[in-house]
Amino acid sequence: MASQSLYNQFQDLDFTNEEQGAIFTPTIQWESLNEESHLIIIGKLISSNSIDDNAVVRAFQGIWKTDKLVSIMNLKSRYFRIKFPTEDIWNDILSRGPWTFKGDWLALAALNPTYSIDDYTFSSMNIWIHIYGIPSILLDDDDTANHTGNSVGNMIGKVIKVDTRCIDLNMVEYLRIGIILDVTKPVHRCVAIGGSGPSPKLCPLQYERLPTLCHGCGLIGHALAHCATFMISAYLPYILG
Repeated sequence: MASQSLYNQFQDLDFTNEEQGAIFTPTIQWESLNEESHLIIIGKLISSNSIDDNAVVRAFQGIWKTDKLVSIMNLKSRYFRIKFPTEDIWNDILSRGPWTFKGDWLALAALNPTYSIDDYTFSSMNIWIHIYGIPSILLDDDDTANHTGNSVGNMIGKVIKVDTRCIDLNMVEYLRIGIILDVTKPVHRCVAIGGSGPSPKLCPLQYERLPTLCHGCGLIGHALAHCATFMISAYLPYILG
């Protein structure tokens, strides 16, 4: 926390030309680092709870097993460096999420060799959603379902894939879509789909393996009991009298 506070203060400072002009070029073989970077992921456990970093390491050693994991090590509180044996496994782990530890989200980002640990933002999450109540005509065949899924899904996040297999398996109960979700914004609970009626139809959303979510502000990463935004809004009438 102290290092993060110092780093934040650093961003607001003005520096002299002499300070900005002093460039240190490390004697590092950047090319050899880049060869390894496609096998490494940086992770951060997004949680408002007290965390045992060693327990997180042990948990994911068990989840990913030795055939999928070369090493996982704790960099600093809540931050981890994870290395995989092949690029296929690296890509699979990075794209399959969300990964969780006791309900809290282990956010993952591809290693950037030019970044310090504080440069990673972890602002997006890959997740599958179910959209219920879609008019059946919009799911008539695979092409129509794909078009519907992309159109509706892009209102919620960035669509990665529309899983049309669920149409037959679930009697068109819902459409399953993989999206990249912007976790800096409140999670959508429904999406409006227009039709011939006087008003759009509200279709409820269900998220697969959704990590800890605040039901006050709608953001991922903390529970209602730890929500500063909700607490301020809840007590504001009493503060204002």
